Amino acid sequence: MTKTKKINKITVGFIAVLLIASLATIASAQDSQTIGISPTISVGPPTDNSTQAVATYQQNKTEIVPGAPENAYTYNKTNIIPKNQMEQVKAGEPTIFQYRNMTMLMNCTDNCNVIFSGNSEVTPKILGISIEHDQNMTLTMNMYNSPLEGQKVAERTLNFYLGIEPSAQQQLKGQIRLYINQTELNSELEREVNASKLTWMFYNTTAAKWQAVPSFIDSNGYLVCNTDHFSTWTVAELVQTEAENPTQTNLNVNYFIAGIFAITIIVGITVSITLFKRRK
Repeated sequence: MTKTKKINKITVGFIAVLLIASLATIASAQDSQTIGISPTISVGPPTDNSTQAVATYQQNKTEIVPGAPENAYTYNKTNIIPKNQMEQVKAGEPTIFQYRNMTMLMNCTDNCNVIFSGNSEVTPKILGISIEHDQNMTLTMNMYNSPLEGQKVAERTLNFYLGIEPSAQQQLKGQIRLYINQTELNSELEREVNASKLTWMFYNTTAAKWQAVPSFIDSNGYLVCNTDHFSTWTVAELVQTEAENPTQTNLNVNYFIAGIFAITIIVGITVSITLFKRRK
């Protein structure tokens, strides 16, 4: 009887161990399935609606393009340098195109076809273009490291030029942006870049010269300019000349005013002396 009780206790203990082991295995399997979720960011938002999945998607967007909208579609083609690469941007759908040395965020108010081409000698750039237009548009976009034939070389550029040519002239409002990483620029250009002096410039074919456009650095670190036309663009660092030096300009103005004042006094004294002599 005692022997039977011992066997029963051993059996119960063995069953309990097996039960605990089974529960542990099930819990471990569930944990591994939860940890194994890895949402992708290929095209469009993730199908997984969990908070973790959406947060990862948004974080990756921002890492690709600082300040990118959460709903931006992403096309990853970092294995190629584009050459007559035809892409499409649908109306109201911000879209990111990733190539080997060009990442472009585009946002258009109407459908837009884009033909991308790039020069392998241009270092990677992150750009953004927004267009307000009221009809379908086709843009040919080329990025290269030297100006086209017949165009003058702009001084102190960031070693890239961006040609944007619409297939037909139409009224539009555009905004062009270039992400500025000053540490990388200093290393690439082997000089200290003054970001506050950077400006967008377009090539004025009528005047045959580069024309600066009012530009500013936004909160996401982009150099931004607004335009009503597209042509060949670049970014350059404007060098302040003596004529543009506010201190020197103010000094010249002060000298001019002092000179006028002195002449006025001399003329006044001369006239007074003349009148006084005539009275005598």
